[in-house]
Amino acid sequence: MQKIIVAAPDAGQRLDKFLQKFLREAEKGFLYKMLRKKNITLNGGRADGSEKLSAGDEICFFFSNETFEKFRGQNAVAGPVRTLSGTEKLAVVFEDEHVLFADKPAGMLTQKAKAEDISLCDHIAAYLAAGGKNSALTFSVGTANRLDRNTSGLVAAGKTLAGQQLLTALLRERRIEKYYWCIVCGRITAPLHLKQYYLKDTATNTAQLMDAPAEGAQEAELMVYPLAVLAEEHTLLKVHLITGRTHQIRAQLAAAGHPVLGDGKYGNKRLNQAFTDRTGYALRHQLLHAREMFIPGPEADEITKLGLSETAAEEWRRLSGKTVTAPLPASFKTCLRYLGGEAYVR
Repeated sequence: MQKIIVAAPDAGQRLDKFLQKFLREAEKGFLYKMLRKKNITLNGGRADGSEKLSAGDEICFFFSNETFEKFRGQNAVAGPVRTLSGTEKLAVVFEDEHVLFADKPAGMLTQKAKAEDISLCDHIAAYLAAGGKNSALTFSVGTANRLDRNTSGLVAAGKTLAGQQLLTALLRERRIEKYYWCIVCGRITAPLHLKQYYLKDTATNTAQLMDAPAEGAQEAELMVYPLAVLAEEHTLLKVHLITGRTHQIRAQLAAAGHPVLGDGKYGNKRLNQAFTDRTGYALRHQLLHAREMFIPGPEADEITKLGLSETAAEEWRRLSGKTVTAPLPASFKTCLRYLGGEAYVR
């Protein structure tokens, strides 16, 4: 007989879904048969697989060791966890039992593009493992939002199934307000509302923007608020990202005639080079930073409409009204100082 205890990250999912991930080599029909015959029990009793798991639940398997290991397959041996140290240390802005907000540096992928990549997800997993904060048997940490490789700032991740469910639902429904800071070329003295139609060109990995609807196009919308007009015809902006499309802020600001300083894809290469020539500071990344996330409280019946578990609902109530802020990176501060924006270096 083998016994496991359900950890908090795995709680909230149905027993049958858990078993399909935990015993990955076993067929679904076999698992239901084992449940009917009480060869798999939950808290010492019969279960049919529809039960919702809670932290501390006890699952027993009345299998031989050979059968148990056979059905566990690749899950039987945990993979190596990469240790973080020195400059690789994860910058955690906020965390509680269920969620974590990290400050991603420019130049790092949010999620792997290739198997050999080291991404922010890997850093979060290693951070949780090193602190003994992730004892999950089937739940894998993943981020609920992504940033471009060369964009810095806030990325949200669920530490538990309930946390991931909550963040995914709130971001999908645009209930988390996301604000970015950036330095752009040109003077902007009044708020701008940019709303266009967006298509991604996968061949060139670029965004195409149109003023009229087109087949396959999605809405792309953001609000732009000038914080300060800087030296040499630059402006520090606060951008409220309403929709979340790949490269959206960079593409829409460039289309409006205000490319993000340092942007090599949508920016003005001549102006980027001129900035480097004047200041001696080589721009390696676009000066775009995911600065804040604001989490409003649930509206009437919203928890039911989103289908959130009670644990996820409780977490939302705890986070209600919270603003999470990521400090500006050193490169952003340096450029602000060059352009006379010392008052905003904080």
